[in-house]
Amino acid sequence: MTKDKKRDKKIYRIANEERYEEVMEMTTEAWNAKLEEKNKVKTGKIIDKKRRKKEQGKVIHGTTPEERFQEINGMTIEEWHEEQFKAKMGMTTNDWYIKQVKSSSPIDYFKIQNSTITEEDVKLVKDLQELGLNDDVINVLLSYVVVVSKIGLIHPLIKEMGEYWIEENILTVEKAIVFVREEHKKYKESSE
Repeated sequence: MTKDKKRDKKIYRIANEERYEEVMEMTTEAWNAKLEEKNKVKTGKIIDKKRRKKEQGKVIHGTTPEERFQEINGMTIEEWHEEQFKAKMGMTTNDWYIKQVKSSSPIDYFKIQNSTITEEDVKLVKDLQELGLNDDVINVLLSYVVVVSKIGLIHPLIKEMGEYWIEENILTVEKAIVFVREEHKKYKESSE
């Protein structure tokens, strides 16, 4: 290495150390001012302010993931899922659920949940049918209990809820779904 290169390296190292100390002591405002000066020297105009303005249009201000998703896509996550489901299946999730509920019996539903059916399960279904609930509504009731009850299908609870549904005149799948959604909404609001 020649003397000039060694001297240049030493000068460069010392300059970097001084800059490092200078930068460490600088405040954010001083740092931004220095950057703006540098940009003025390079281009004759302030680049950072322009860049900030461009980025400001892209900044997502939502505080929750749902709000950010809605700000970006112009719809809620649920609406987006509904659109995706409809595009894939050719029907809404409501229509699909109603079709599933109407196409299976409560006994089939128990098979899906437990893989085996006990005599108590059959007796429960017969009791619910004797109360006046049809198979479609029984299926909605069973799936509601599975979702709400964290300990499983409790027969006395299901029978009591079936009696309540009869009192409230919830005898169609549509009414049952509306009731379940309202109850779920109340539950979510009370837990928050």
